[in-house]
Amino acid sequence: MQNVLVPGAVVLLTVVLWLRRKPVKPMLSSTDTSTVAQLNRAQLELVIEPSSPLSAVKDPFKGWTPPQTEQDRLVLQQRLRERMASGPDQRLEAVREAALWGHLSVLTLLKRALRDSDSRVVEAAAQAMEPFRRTPRRGPSQLVRPPRNVARMR
Repeated sequence: MQNVLVPGAVVLLTVVLWLRRKPVKPMLSSTDTSTVAQLNRAQLELVIEPSSPLSAVKDPFKGWTPPQTEQDRLVLQQRLRERMASGPDQRLEAVREAALWGHLSVLTLLKRALRDSDSRVVEAAAQAMEPFRRTPRRGPSQLVRPPRNVARMR
């Protein structure tokens, strides 16, 4: 008989305590959400600046032409190397100018720009290398016919 009374008393005590507990209040019952939304909008306006047509940056390479002589080519290569040794904005301009030129001699510069610390330079270098990428050529698997006794050679 005592084996039934102890678990029954525990169940009864648990039910009584469960029924007497305080009701749980909803989390946002006292918070005004309109002020929170207004604060979020104000913070977003500080971070995201609207772009206006007047503040658009002019393209520095609008009238750019590729070098015509060997001397112009050497001057351009030297200028690109100097810009790559400068700050991130100059490196970005160097990669963009190298992309406009599209010559094989800028390939080493673009490969070095792929490992740059500035992500804008890396993205511009990856886009500039796109014309140089191609599927690898697959030559014929066998150029010369094997000898007749090839089975004995293996």
